[in-house]
Amino acid sequence: MPYIVAVTPNIPPADKDDFLGHWPAIKADIAKQPGVLGVSGGEVIGENFGPVSEFKFFQTMAFASAEDEKAFADSAWAKEHFQKAAAKMGAPPLIRKFQTSEFPADKPKALTQFTFLELADGSQHEGAKQAWMDLVAAIGGNSMGGASADDGPTTGLGVLGWDSRDQAIEVYKKPEVSAAWDKYKTFGKVITILVKLEA
Repeated sequence: MPYIVAVTPNIPPADKDDFLGHWPAIKADIAKQPGVLGVSGGEVIGENFGPVSEFKFFQTMAFASAEDEKAFADSAWAKEHFQKAAAKMGAPPLIRKFQTSEFPADKPKALTQFTFLELADGSQHEGAKQAWMDLVAAIGGNSMGGASADDGPTTGLGVLGWDSRDQAIEVYKKPEVSAAWDKYKTFGKVITILVKLEA
């Protein structure tokens, strides 16, 4: 099954413009590596549907299998790349790995919602998955999702597209959506980010 590696680099605010200027080249270099199906990334413009107070960036790398992801992570190129990146950051990046459903063929919308649910009880994954599907049905959109595939806390991932942050906020105010969202949040700790993914 497909795999996504989600990376939140710890970029000092003073380095924002420099990083964004280099991002297209960084993305192109990663995309050329064997086994990498795709790379995306962008500035986080909302967190838990509120504005963010400082610069945050979110990046994903897609792979066809766990074996491809491991081969990439173990490659000399990846080790050198991450070593150089770590030297420029104030702290190590947050990296999580997820086994996901098939990647959608649709063109991404202006904003992408990434919702992470850290389960209070790992055995409740199927219930949480159904709660997410019920939420998506209430919203009336299309979604993809997955479950963590690393040594971190058991975490579910849900992904949705939006035309704007205001649109997302208004939809979540609808009674049926709000109720489904509240039910989903009963399964654990939820963090939602809205990312303006760069093409």
